[in-house]
Amino acid sequence: MNKFIKIQESIFVERCIVCGSRPIIEQVPGGKFIVRCKANADHYPSKPGMVDIDAWNRHNHKPGTDNDNIRHLKQG
Repeated sequence: MNKFIKIQESIFVERCIVCGSRPIIEQVPGGKFIVRCKANADHYPSKPGMVDIDAWNRHNHKPGTDNDNIRHLKQG
């Protein structure tokens, strides 16, 4: 069984653009990591390497939400 690392709630990450799940971090062979959808491994995974939350956020960013300058803050 694969073990995943849950991303802390205080870290802003876009939800999966396909299903709306919050992503997780998974270790892949070679000691590298990917950020991927928790619900479905086929939904956009980041490239293997360091944990790249920025790549995940760029891919899963929904158009029309660019005006939110405080989206990195945790909603209360």
